Amino acid sequence: MKKLILYGDSNTYGYDPRDFFGGRYEEEIRWAGIVKRELQGEYDVIEEGMNGRCLPRVSDGLFQELVRSTNAEDMLAMMLGTNDILLTSRPDVSRTVERAEAILDYVKNNCVGTFLLIAPPHISNSYPDLQPYHDCSVEMNRRFLELAQQYNIDAVDAGGWNIPMGSDGVHFTEQGHLEFAKRFLQNLHTI
Repeated sequence: MKKLILYGDSNTYGYDPRDFFGGRYEEEIRWAGIVKRELQGEYDVIEEGMNGRCLPRVSDGLFQELVRSTNAEDMLAMMLGTNDILLTSRPDVSRTVERAEAILDYVKNNCVGTFLLIAPPHISNSYPDLQPYHDCSVEMNRRFLELAQQYNIDAVDAGGWNIPMGSDGVHFTEQGHLEFAKRFLQNLHTI
């Protein structure tokens, strides 16, 4: 059976922003779990989300293994970049975009299956302190999409999906996971 690998950070993992100790939404609530259920029998959906994950270096063993493990009918969907901006005191999109370009170059030369770059939902600007992070996330998505076009790689901009976020401005609410899964599945069928 063909496989769909969902490679991402805490939103792919299903982190519940209401839980201070790093709790996770149940599988039927997580967007990746919803996708898994909806595509049952069509894809073997592999959830590869991790809290705090940043864009990998191309020398990262797990990343290389995921890319090289794809067959022609498989898809590797990657949604990363938020933590690269968020986990700094002075958000700067340049280094994030440089790392993304190295990834796309590696993917172009090593991925046999389909690679889908998901530019993540924007960091919320619901608090004044989040505004510079929000602005960087908007710029990051624009530049991610430009890179994807340059490398002829499939990409979608989830920044325009208006995903409901928790009070932290970064993590999806339950409704956000449902909406993200719906939009992801719509885009998946057009690729």
